[in-house]
Amino acid sequence: MNRESRLIIKVCGITETDTLGQIAEEQLAIDWLGFVFAQSRRRVSAKQWEELAAFVPVSYKAAGVFVNPLIQEIEEVFSCAPLDIVQLHGEESPAFCRKVKETFSVPIIKAIGIERSADNWEEMDNYTGAIDYLLLDTMTSSQSGGTGETFNWNVIPYYKEWCARHGIPLLVAGGIRADNARSLLTDYAPDGLDVSSSVETEGRKDADKIREFVGRMRQYEQHGVK
Repeated sequence: MNRESRLIIKVCGITETDTLGQIAEEQLAIDWLGFVFAQSRRRVSAKQWEELAAFVPVSYKAAGVFVNPLIQEIEEVFSCAPLDIVQLHGEESPAFCRKVKETFSVPIIKAIGIERSADNWEEMDNYTGAIDYLLLDTMTSSQSGGTGETFNWNVIPYYKEWCARHGIPLLVAGGIRADNARSLLTDYAPDGLDVSSSVETEGRKDADKIREFVGRMRQYEQHGVK
C-alpha cells in the first residue's frame, strides 16, 4: 500500500447520531469515523451500529474497533451494517488479521500498545501482508486505548522505519490534542492521527472540540506541517 499524502484524521468512539449529523452538516474534514465494539464506556452494540450506520455520510469511512474478537462477533456487526475498515486493538495474531482481511474484504488497522510492546522487529515482520495500517496507542493494564494519555513519542521513529520499509501508513493515538499535535506532526510526521477523549466534554463527543481540532490540523497541513 502506498503511504498517504494527506494527513488521515480519525475521530473514534462515536456513539450518537447527533454527532454524525453535526459532522455531516458542517462537512468537517475528517477521513474516518470510529465505532467501538469492544468493552468500553464508548461501546456500541451491533444493533446500535445498525442505527448509527444510517447517519454515516458516504464521504466518510466507518472503522470498527475490536479487541481480541471472535470472527463471529465481527460477522454480527457486519450483518447489521458493513464497515469500511476493521481496527484490531488487542493481541490479535498475524494469522487472525489475515483472516479478517480476507473474510470481510476490508483494510486492517493493527494497534500496538507501546507500554507492553517490545521492539521485536522479527515478530512485527509477520504482520507483513496481513495489515494495511499500523496504529500506536497508549495502553495500560486496564485499558486497550482511549486513555487520554500520551506515550513516549521517542519510540515513533522505530515504528515509522518499519512502516516505511513495508509501505504501511503509521497512525498515532493516545492523548493527542489540538495543543500538542503540532509538535507530534513536526517532530515525527505520522501519516494519521486518531482522537477520542480530547474531543469530548463530560464523556460525550463535543462538536466544537472536533471542529477546532480538525480545523487546526488542516491548517498545519496547509503550512507544510506533517
